[in-house]
Amino acid sequence: MKKQMHLTGFMIYCPAPHMIMSWVYPREKIRHQWTEVEYWVEIAQTLERGKFDLFFFADGWGGGTNAASVRYAIQFPNSDPLCLIPYLAAKTEKLGFGATMSTTFYPPYMLARKLATLDHVTKGRIGWNIVSSIAKGEARNFGMEDLPPHDERYDRADEYMEVCYQLWNSWDDDALLMDMENGIFADPTKIHKINFEGKWHKVQGPLTVIPSPQRSPYLFQAGQSDRGREFAAKHAECIFAAATGTRQMREFSDDIAARCERNGRNPEDLKIIWGAQPLVAEDEREAQARQREIRERIPLEASLALMSGHFNYDLNSLDIDKPVGDLKVPGTQGMLEAYTKSNPNITLREIASSYLSGNDGGPMIGTASQVADHLIYLLEEGGGDGFQLTPSYYAPDYYADLNRMLIPELQKRGVYRTEYGEDTLRDRMNGRASRAGMRAAE
Repeated sequence: MKKQMHLTGFMIYCPAPHMIMSWVYPREKIRHQWTEVEYWVEIAQTLERGKFDLFFFADGWGGGTNAASVRYAIQFPNSDPLCLIPYLAAKTEKLGFGATMSTTFYPPYMLARKLATLDHVTKGRIGWNIVSSIAKGEARNFGMEDLPPHDERYDRADEYMEVCYQLWNSWDDDALLMDMENGIFADPTKIHKINFEGKWHKVQGPLTVIPSPQRSPYLFQAGQSDRGREFAAKHAECIFAAATGTRQMREFSDDIAARCERNGRNPEDLKIIWGAQPLVAEDEREAQARQREIRERIPLEASLALMSGHFNYDLNSLDIDKPVGDLKVPGTQGMLEAYTKSNPNITLREIASSYLSGNDGGPMIGTASQVADHLIYLLEEGGGDGFQLTPSYYAPDYYADLNRMLIPELQKRGVYRTEYGEDTLRDRMNGRASRAGMRAAE
């Protein structure tokens, strides 16, 4: 049997997730606005018809302080997807859901409780994208002047995860009795305080939620820095990654595999999902024309504002027509390096042109056969397990077009499921228990 490709849909609870101005294009086909729950239900049900693994929501806790971000709706305003996911879960049966929550802003007990509850509500279909946050503006919304230093945020997150593991395991498997005949709900000797006391966190426990279908959420992470990769190799079950070619993909895949082995893990237990934004049409000329039209609608100012937010760095201070070189940014350095490592002479203008639409054209834009060829080639040569697909136009129609053209092509080639099998998100992604499914270290 050929290796099966994982696919996830990417959104933010906002007007446009990554492709700026996608909330107005194509205007004549827009049926619902992002403020209407019907919009999100249509996306979720479309993804489920396409047998996608996951509907993933990125999130942030700041924004609106930059004029361009407000003018062009650059990932702003953004609402809380945790309030939306239960409704979408009730409207679907198999589709997984990914929620982004920060170890810097959420107390660990609150987060562990919310995610255990969501795992019950979704019947084992919830995942957690672990972030430590990157923007000073976010910190200031939580009473902090600035974020802790980069590596310290990951040190805190390591300890944070230990708290969560212990909370999710504070009930023994046989603690819940539900003995109606004798009137005994649970065995108190099998529910434990954790009495955790670390450098940054102090939590008594136990968790007030009974063990959920997955015991813990499926664990995602997207760190590209050296410290972020080490964190992923220790904790994550799936890592979201960015690269601009098979060489970068292979270097990243091999690096993550080596880190897993150093942490005593089987590299197969950590899936790698690459960011991609294919644009598929009935013929290549139509696809290229649509891509040109999309790009022409986006002001350079808007793309620079989006990148400045992701990099946590004011790019307006740079000459956009000079090579970026080895610029260091406090935000997502790995995303910037995905461009500069593949082309050391790349300019900020060139990065912005590609960044605003999620890809740099080429084989990702064309017919279903052409795009399928390229996706399969990338995984064969670069490693990894699948792709996170971001819409470049009105999201319900974008994913419907993929279902109509690309998904059948992948199924015909035997690299993508024709039906869902496993019930829980974890079983579907890799079928192995996370660390939270075991007794956490004392």
